[in-house]
Amino acid sequence: MSIEFSSRGGTPHSASLINYKRYGSEDLVSLWNPAKSNIGVLFEFNEIDRPLSLTEFHFSVERQTANELTLVSTNAEGKIMRWRHTLEGPQLNSEVSFDGFGYDIGEDFALSWNAEGVANEKGLEWERQHSSIYYKEKGQGRDYLSDGRSDDFEAETSLEWVAFKQNFFSAIVSSPEGFGVGSMLTTVVPEEDSTVTMEYAALLPLKAQRIGGQHSAEINFYFGPNEQGALEATTWDEVDRIIDYGWWIFGWVNRNAILPLYQFLAKYFMSAGIIILIITLIIKLGLSPITWKNFKSSAKMKVLRPEIDALTEKHGDDAMAKQQATMALYRQTGVNPLAGCVPGLLQMPILYAMFRFFPANIDMRGQSFLWADDLGAFDSILDLPFSIPFYGAHVSGFTILMAASTFFYMRLTMANQPPQPQQAGMPNMKVIQQIFPFMMLFFFNRFASGLSLYYLAANVISIGQMLAIKAFLIDEDKIREKIEENKAKPKKKSGFQERLEKMQKEQNLKTKEIKETRKGRKK
Repeated sequence: MSIEFSSRGGTPHSASLINYKRYGSEDLVSLWNPAKSNIGVLFEFNEIDRPLSLTEFHFSVERQTANELTLVSTNAEGKIMRWRHTLEGPQLNSEVSFDGFGYDIGEDFALSWNAEGVANEKGLEWERQHSSIYYKEKGQGRDYLSDGRSDDFEAETSLEWVAFKQNFFSAIVSSPEGFGVGSMLTTVVPEEDSTVTMEYAALLPLKAQRIGGQHSAEINFYFGPNEQGALEATTWDEVDRIIDYGWWIFGWVNRNAILPLYQFLAKYFMSAGIIILIITLIIKLGLSPITWKNFKSSAKMKVLRPEIDALTEKHGDDAMAKQQATMALYRQTGVNPLAGCVPGLLQMPILYAMFRFFPANIDMRGQSFLWADDLGAFDSILDLPFSIPFYGAHVSGFTILMAASTFFYMRLTMANQPPQPQQAGMPNMKVIQQIFPFMMLFFFNRFASGLSLYYLAANVISIGQMLAIKAFLIDEDKIREKIEENKAKPKKKSGFQERLEKMQKEQNLKTKEIKETRKGRKK
């Protein structure tokens, strides 16, 4: 990183990252706009009836080396204010000290930081939706203000760190003793500005240490990418969680499985697009047993469908009798109607984890694949001269292909399902099949193209798996024979089944009594 310091206050004035450039420009990524941002330290001075800020004092260079800068401000009375800034790994460790002030200043200091975020990515709206202030209260997990919206927060406990976070980059501040109760955080989204992601503001109380006649306070900064290893190197608890890989098990899957897999493949493949395709193939092969289980369950239900239809016709509107007969049929044939649901639920953490992983992974940023020039942002095969509400002013090629593959995948899936009778008040699955891919065109058009590429590849592989299973592994005649064999076997009822049937019979008797009572009243 390249950091400039202001002679007015001795604090960081700007921070740029030398290994990253703004989209479509040769300019380095800037973490904030220096002209409309400032960092100051406020303190109380007995001779003045208002808080003073270090920005009111001029600092000059006292010492400078490759990774250390000392700035000093001295007045005529010999009072000295000194900054010592040291680069250690990804951190800028800064210590401010006051010599010769005695008891003229107290121990209550505050860090005041206002910053105007700079748009560094391809899509301002997408970048803004992933920008906010993240923070961690002492003894609690990391939290954040509303992403992409104006918000504010006043801490009731001390804060361990505060991050001005944008999509792929963050400016973070911490203090060894933490920031005191009453810390105030604010985000404001400009209504008309097309170059600013968000306006950030933080007022963070901190305690100075008194040693003899000297007061000092330590403040630590991180100016850099939202990259797992770099953030973990700061040793600040949970600071890597500003990368939004998802909550609970989804984030765990991304951090402990998908990210290490991506980093491993990146050692051997230069193209991020190829890595996405390989990860997709590995995941789909790993989920093959679940896919097989789902398809086999669907095949059993399809074979059993004629008998279920016959029971429906036999019992008519008697829902209870129809349910009892259907459950008896399942028990007799050994078919579990939920057998396909449980495996499907098991793969949900993977599916949702991918939804979070690719848009949040900085390794996607600036990586091209086919017509996409940045897998971390939307791809465009056609720029429109106007903006369509909820869609945008461009046409994403990967989103179109992904939606088309979803349509064919759903048709293939529905074709392998037994026909379902339309229930009153329930949505028509055929209509959903037609509408859902169309909705995805609007939902994913502004998403990271790496995510659309993943879902496209996943759909294509799933279609291939289903066709292969149907052609070579599923034999409906054998399934029918197995069902007939199960029918011929005597079935011993479990204690639970007996109790369940007893409850159903009692319920039927109560229902019958109620109906007869109502008929008697009408007469």
